[in-house]
Amino acid sequence: MMHHPLASSSRNRRRQASLRLRGIAVAVLLLLSACGGYRETAQSADTDTLPPLAARLFSVAYDQISERYVQQVALSSLTSAGLGNLAKLDTKFEVRMNGRQIELREDGAPIAQLDMPAREDDARRWALLTVAALDAGRQHSAALRAAAPEQLYQTVFDGALTRLDAYSRYSGQEAARDNRASRDGFSGIGITIEMDQAGLVRVSSVFSGSPADRSGLKIDDRITHVDGDSVVGKEAREIVHRLRGPIGRSVDVTVRREQIAHPLQLMITRTLIVPPTVQYRRYGNVAYIKLSGFNHRTTDNLSAQIRAAMKDIGPDMEGLILDLRGNLGGLLDQAVSVADLFLANGQIVSTRGRHHASAQSTEAAPGDLAERIPLVLLVNGSSASASEIVAAALQDNSRAVVIGSTSFGKGSVQTVITLPNEGELALTWARFHAPSGYPLQDLGILPAVCTSGTNADANGVVESIRAGRLTDAAAMAKWRAADHSNMEGLKRLREICAPETRERELDVEVARRLLTDRQLYARALSSVQVAAKARQAPAIAQ
Repeated sequence: MMHHPLASSSRNRRRQASLRLRGIAVAVLLLLSACGGYRETAQSADTDTLPPLAARLFSVAYDQISERYVQQVALSSLTSAGLGNLAKLDTKFEVRMNGRQIELREDGAPIAQLDMPAREDDARRWALLTVAALDAGRQHSAALRAAAPEQLYQTVFDGALTRLDAYSRYSGQEAARDNRASRDGFSGIGITIEMDQAGLVRVSSVFSGSPADRSGLKIDDRITHVDGDSVVGKEAREIVHRLRGPIGRSVDVTVRREQIAHPLQLMITRTLIVPPTVQYRRYGNVAYIKLSGFNHRTTDNLSAQIRAAMKDIGPDMEGLILDLRGNLGGLLDQAVSVADLFLANGQIVSTRGRHHASAQSTEAAPGDLAERIPLVLLVNGSSASASEIVAAALQDNSRAVVIGSTSFGKGSVQTVITLPNEGELALTWARFHAPSGYPLQDLGILPAVCTSGTNADANGVVESIRAGRLTDAAAMAKWRAADHSNMEGLKRLREICAPETRERELDVEVARRLLTDRQLYARALSSVQVAAKARQAPAIAQ
């Protein structure tokens, strides 16, 4: 049988009384009397305690962290860090560890002592303790009492997750809704907006083929009213939610456009909108495709654009540039399927973690959509996560020449857990490993052609390639054999081609020159092939 934690104080000369928790509410409060000791006060029926949802929320979160996080973590450390973060809401609120108890103080005076669960992995009891501490704190702190439950949850999780890595995070209801919309799409009209100085809504982009596009809405239009209500004085998030709504329902948008005297009234019917992540341009006989992210439609859209490029350019197509600069990543399965578009065989990525289900390896399926057309990838210091999986897979399998600067080095896998309050917990549960075996975390991808820090133009870079001044096999071998427990060593390696976040036209021009000169392309690709042969035994990411 599961028991609730106890909140108690030792009996001493000040006649401190014990405090027992029933359910998730504090049944008896410890309050400071005028003489400085504790006095026992029964909780009134209308006390503002957190809803039962709070216990389920923390229980699910703690359980998932205990079971799935890439490294084992003590729930006692997690809980104390979370509760300690409440000081950001009330600087007088303090949490102290005292043996097997957590002591709560307000303005220096003790208000409650909570017994820790006997077992570190008892997520339910740690959750009950967390809620008990929040309820006790709210009885004594006006600042905590004034905070909405969601603000309290966010504050506790923000503190607790500092015990994990930088990529594990909690998103409350509103942020989680936006996250899901980015991954899965949302019901809307297909625009992005920003607020201008007059408090009006400027249309900053219109998705091609969207309801907004078909209605005639244009970039730089100012939205003044939504369904007859003025947007002035409203926050961008509120306006976005008004523009979104049930699929098939219409929204009335009033627009002010330069050089048109009268406002425009547009009735736009909402549909499922998946933000576009793929853009195609033609440079002579070279196809250029910019990939800005990885959502549920990325692979399908990329496939369509590759086919469109092959049809557009025809048999004279000399190559394809896949631009991953500034691409912070997205869905793991989409990264795998994007890489698979260009590979007929070979490993794409492997993942390893503490949880048994995190150990996975993915192989390419037969067939190469691009039909072995020469391929160049552009990366920079903002190419992260899913982008790095694609780059490592195509580089290690000698399928593409990578140009640019060292990538970001985010080699961790986050599993997204939907919580009882409809928030989300993104939890790191595995590390990515490139096909040649090295972990991507804290290291990233080393380009074969480094343009970082150079003042040369495209002619200069091309001449250096002709002269054989590429990232050599020895540097690539050191990269793959790096000691990931030595952070200083990793930093020094990354300086071989220092990360840059700018997106220079130089990279595109060098890529075009490579693809229109088969001998030059082959020379650049050979540096990757030599390095790929010197594969190291897989390292274990810690």
